[in-house]
Amino acid sequence: MSCIDEHSYLTLCHLLSDQIALSLPPDKVYLAEARLQNLARQHTHGDINALIEKASTVADDALRTELVEAMAINETYFFRDPILSQSFLDTMIPALLEKRRRDKTLRIWSAACSTGQEAYSVAMLLDQHFPQLKDWDVTLIASDFSQSSLNKAQQGCYGLNEMNRGLPARNMALYFEQQGLDWQIKPAIRERISFQKINLVREWPDSLPVFDIVLLRNVLLYFSMEDRQRVLGRVRKHTANDGYLLLGSTESLEKTAGFVPAISGSHRPFYQPA
Repeated sequence: MSCIDEHSYLTLCHLLSDQIALSLPPDKVYLAEARLQNLARQHTHGDINALIEKASTVADDALRTELVEAMAINETYFFRDPILSQSFLDTMIPALLEKRRRDKTLRIWSAACSTGQEAYSVAMLLDQHFPQLKDWDVTLIASDFSQSSLNKAQQGCYGLNEMNRGLPARNMALYFEQQGLDWQIKPAIRERISFQKINLVREWPDSLPVFDIVLLRNVLLYFSMEDRQRVLGRVRKHTANDGYLLLGSTESLEKTAGFVPAISGSHRPFYQPA
């Protein structure tokens, strides 16, 4: 395996920052080498420096996309950290059921869904705990910049290792069907979700509605402060004034982000517009 030289690493950092606002620290050269070695074998005879140069200078969007997706952080699993279930069951959905009882509409956005586990976790929570929503107009949009991740999310098909990461056995039995060595989520749940390709730091679709809940979990921590504020400003415009923003369990917001804690004094990472 070839090693990445300093010039190529800086080029890679600029490319990732420009394409997906990923801020790659100086000490992650080893990570880049590990993630790009297979791609380098396919395109530049194993030369990672040549791969980075080619992806950054040659008008080959397909190669650039492959490189960026190889470097993206796609860590996700079902019901990732208890805050998702707690916030939904205890606070957000009960409050919105009351606020939206006349219109009977609910709009939720999983804004960086990766391979789909988060969006399916939300759909399962709604199905299990809020049967009254069957009579509502519920919109659940899941988006990601990565087309390969979205393809997997749309299929809703996972290996046993992925199923064992956070998914309760009861949910596995209720919502999945075995397909050979894999497990596929049942159409009744899969068809409730609309998957869209959206890069948070690029143009957003004009058709994107205002949401009651936006899940932007474990994303901002990879952004620079400037990109973080820019994305949060956009999110605020697409969040209902009485809606919610849910972050990852280790994330927090600056006071200038346009959101405040949903429960005063709470350290749980969900917020409402200021």
